[in-house]
Amino acid sequence: MADHTLGARVTGHRDRARTAVLEQEGRWLMGRFAPRELLDGIGDYLHRAAPEREEELMAAIRARAAELAEQDADLPVDGPSRGMLALSSVVLAAFETLLPLFDGDRVRTIRYLQRVFGAMLRRTVDAAFGALARREDPLGAVDDACRADFAMYGDYYETTFERTDGTFEMRIGRCFFRDFFDRHDARPVTTVLCAWDANWMTALDPALGGLVSERTSLLSLGDDACRFRVHRTDDPLARHSDALDRFGDEPAPAP
Repeated sequence: MADHTLGARVTGHRDRARTAVLEQEGRWLMGRFAPRELLDGIGDYLHRAAPEREEELMAAIRARAAELAEQDADLPVDGPSRGMLALSSVVLAAFETLLPLFDGDRVRTIRYLQRVFGAMLRRTVDAAFGALARREDPLGAVDDACRADFAMYGDYYETTFERTDGTFEMRIGRCFFRDFFDRHDARPVTTVLCAWDANWMTALDPALGGLVSERTSLLSLGDDACRFRVHRTDDPLARHSDALDRFGDEPAPAP
């Protein structure tokens, strides 16, 4: 009995330590790495499209992002969400600053930012989830990875997981990014962050692991939750489907 109790305590300590490490990684990834990558990508575009204004516009994005982060400092609840605030502020600042370059077209501006942000860490994610697809139980490996790594998002999110014999589903009922952009009456801009999630879903090759993914709903598009589903398939040509493809089907709200 004593050995069992000690083992449970050791396991609990390891789980807490792992969670703490993942939360630190989440704050670094979303608070430092991702904003820097996004700004670098925007800078590369401006260097080609508007070289005479590159320095001015980049400075404007950084200044506006700092202003937004200070304005919404009450929203984060922990380290990861403080990182999310930094990232969200840069995304919204970039949207506001670049909008005139896209002739005031909100949808095109958002799609541009989706493309830049969606490319972040794509090769790394492809390799990681490609390896999961080669496991003896690919669906179980994806399930375990999503459950374990979601600690990186901290306590702000409301997430549930469901597993059946042939399907794994992750449901997000509360999202920091959606709540931030809602504060600024800019919910469609949330889809910039949604674009990144497509990386891990499309990295699952049905021909290699017998898995196909789908995202059936999105908070950023007005649905009641974000739903990610991975299920087994015998079709090597099965295609990933994504609710994000609905973005732009209807006119964006006026600014």
